[in-house]
Amino acid sequence: MNKYLLVLLIAGLISIAGIVYINNKTSQQAPIVTEEVAKKQDNPIDTKIISHYEDYSITNLSNAIDRSDRTVLFFAALGWCPSCQIADKEFKANLGKIPNDVTILVVNYDTEKAFKQRYAVTMQDTFIQIDKNEREITRWNSGGQGVEALLANIK
Repeated sequence: MNKYLLVLLIAGLISIAGIVYINNKTSQQAPIVTEEVAKKQDNPIDTKIISHYEDYSITNLSNAIDRSDRTVLFFAALGWCPSCQIADKEFKANLGKIPNDVTILVVNYDTEKAFKQRYAVTMQDTFIQIDKNEREITRWNSGGQGVEALLANIK
């Protein structure tokens, strides 16, 4: 009985140590700096580190169209789509490879039904480049390729 209790105690301690380690690793990652965050902090920042990979909102769409020559909508189901998850991680790990004149807005495939209908999106992992009037220029699926697919397909 005592051996069983000791094994459980050791397993619990190892589990707790693992959780603490993982938590510390994720909290040490550099935050993605956006123009909105920089303005709130009232800090001048190097525009090269501003993320042009943001969540979709009406405000972010308007800002992207005003600020960028090329805006891309990424219809992603990040909760369940493996290709979307891979592309998302790839974009976040390679922000510097996204051209400065491109803004990618991540549109929630599951909740933005009207927006999805507006652009006739029928599957997740769909990218649509739009013009200043929000009209479609081109579309593609990345298959999880992220930056590589973006650079190959954007006009």
